[in-house]
Parts: sequence; C-alpha cells; structure tokens
Amino acid sequence: TIWCYLDREAAMNGLPVIATKNGAPVEIHQVLNNGLLVDPHDQNAIADALYKLLSEKQLWSRCRENGLKNIHQFSWPEHCKNHLSRILTLGMRSPAVGSEEERSKAPISGRKHIIVISVDSVNKENLVRIIRNAIEAAHTENTPASTGFVLSTSLTISEICSLLVSVGMHPAGFDAFICNSGSSIYYPSYSGNTPSNSKVTHVIDRNHQSHIEYRWGGEGLRKYLVKWATSVVERKGRIERQMIFEDSEHSSTYCLAFKVVNPNHLPPLKELRKLMRIQSLRCNALYNHSATRLSVTPIHASRSQAIRYLFVRWGIELPNIVVMVGESGDSDYEELLGGLHRTIILKGDFNIAANRIHTVRRYPLQDVVALDSSNIIEVQGCTTEDIKSALRQIGVPTQ
Repeated sequence: TIWCYLDREAAMNGLPVIATKNGAPVEIHQVLNNGLLVDPHDQNAIADALYKLLSEKQLWSRCRENGLKNIHQFSWPEHCKNHLSRILTLGMRSPAVGSEEERSKAPISGRKHIIVISVDSVNKENLVRIIRNAIEAAHTENTPASTGFVLSTSLTISEICSLLVSVGMHPAGFDAFICNSGSSIYYPSYSGNTPSNSKVTHVIDRNHQSHIEYRWGGEGLRKYLVKWATSVVERKGRIERQMIFEDSEHSSTYCLAFKVVNPNHLPPLKELRKLMRIQSLRCNALYNHSATRLSVTPIHASRSQAIRYLFVRWGIELPNIVVMVGESGDSDYEELLGGLHRTIILKGDFNIAANRIHTVRRYPLQDVVALDSSNIIEVQGCTTEDIKSALRQIGVPTQ
C-alpha cells in the first residue's frame, strides 16, 4: 500500500499490510504493528515480504490480531482524547495580567500615556538629547505622572545605565527598559520606602521571559551559530579573515549576541533566516542600525512584541502608546511602525544613514507600512518644540 488510509482499512478488516518504509505508513505501523515495511524501489524486498506473509501462518495471524486490537487508536473519540491530553500539557504562552499587588508596585500601570523611545539611527549624544527633549515636552505641571517613558533598544541593561549615568540622567526616570532587541524587560526597583533615599536596581520581568522561551534553542542554538560564524569570512588571496565573533559580554539568557568586524562583508539577513529555517531553528535574527552587532532572540521576542506585552501585562491601551523612531533603524524597524499604537518619526540630518545591509529590500517601505496612516506622524527635527507639536497631534498632553 502507498496511501496511508488503506493501512487502516486493512486493519479494520483483519488483513496484514505491506507498506513503504517512509512517510506516514511508518508512523501508522508503529501503532498498528500489522504488517511489514519495505523499500518501494526494491522489487526483491517486496516479493520477499509477500512470500513471507503468505507462507508464515503465525506471522499472518499476529498481524491480523494486532490490526484488530489497535485500530481503535485511530477512532475519532481516541483522536480527540489524545489531542486534548496534549493541549493540557502546554503551558500558558499569553502574558499573565498583572495582579493588583503587582500593579501597585509598578508605576507603569498607572500611566495614561507611555512614550517608547526607539531611536536607533542617531549617535549616543543625539539619543540623549532626544530623550531629554521628549521628557521635557511631555512633562505637565497639572498631571506630572500621567505620562511614562520606556527606552527600547538593542543594548544591554548595563550599557543603557552606563550611558544615562554618564550624562547625568537617572535611570529611575524610566518606567521600563526593553533591552537586547526585545528579549529582556527591566523595571526600576527601590530598596527603600521612597526614591529619594533608596538605591535603584533593575528587576527583570520573569513573566516575560517565561512567555518568550517557547522553543528557544539555548545552548544548542549557540553552538550552531558559533560554528556558522566561522564560515563568514573575508577572502584576500589565500588569506581568510573571520567577520563574525561570539560576543558573550553582550549576550543574555534569551539573546545571543555576535560582534561584526566588517559590516561590508555580512550576508543578507534573509540568508541567515533561511538557513535557520532549514535547520528547524525557530528564532529571530537581526542586525543593529550600524550592522556591528548581530542578535538572535526567541521567535516570540522582539521590540514590537514587547510593546504588546506591556499592553496586556499592565493594561495600557495601545492607542495611548507612542513609539518614537528615527528615519531608519535596526532590522526590526518596520515592525515598530505598524499597529494600533501611535508612531512619531523624527526626521532630519541628525539621523545617520543605515548600513547597506538594511537597504537590501525587494519592496518599498510603503508597500508594507501605511505611512499615510493617521497613527504615524512625521516631524522635521527633534527639539522640544518639534516633539511637543507631534505629541499634540496625537492627543498626548504637553506643557
């Protein structure tokens, strides 16, 4: 038999089968055990199997009994029973809604508006300037606690804190940090009763980590990527120079980071994604804006999905979330533009042109992003007044 339903019909009628030893018949035979498997291209093997079944009465009888005894496992009630039992073993993958106690300790849950700063296309000095201007623009004397801030980036939490502290900004001014390209979310935590007399630490969101760990390759994936990195080389005559190296310092539990020596010799991201699909590795891969870092994260981890996680976890309405981006960004830039949240695109010569690796696109950006949507506002400049003007257009209160 070639068609797998014939195996089950034969079992229902007490007949042994000879089936191919590839495809679905193999799995069916493991359950029914009512015949012999052969190579369909081997005529002698087929002939030998036929002769064996016809000449050995005990084998025939055993196959007949097994088929009649096991065929119930393919009945509809049994199928439903197996399906439901597998569902019960699955853990909850949707984010858990924060309890009343958790919400009372998390300032982000009490905000009416959240401004997510995800500007990748500027240097560190201009990023700090944009952060300061955004905070100043959104600050209001009447309702100072109505708007919160989230910094979203490919950097680690230690890199973010070092950057803010170096310019005299306090990390506690943010409600949350989306780090490592969306694979980690941190909240500020105070050791004392009040922020003024407390030491600030940053606590990772364990619920978010349990949400994104689905089918994460972990150490096996890391070893595969390290081996793949050795194959990305620059050739000059007989000399080969490796272009990508593991970056343990900037890696985390759910983000494997790799340092890029020469971005001009990077393979397109679609080639790496295709390679991982062939290997059945379910994960995200992206380059940062300058293409100096490659990050590999779980399939459910990204900056855009982290924003939606905050919406579910803390009950923040998506239309009240404003995502601030530059004219270009990391490989996940397109994902930050669409959706129910509002987007402000800061345009101007302070933006740094994206590395060529981000321009390898077979389609215009407007084909996948509705740039004419009322949810997307473009503003020329990044001053406090420029940002105020954009916030007013989307209904966020300003000073």
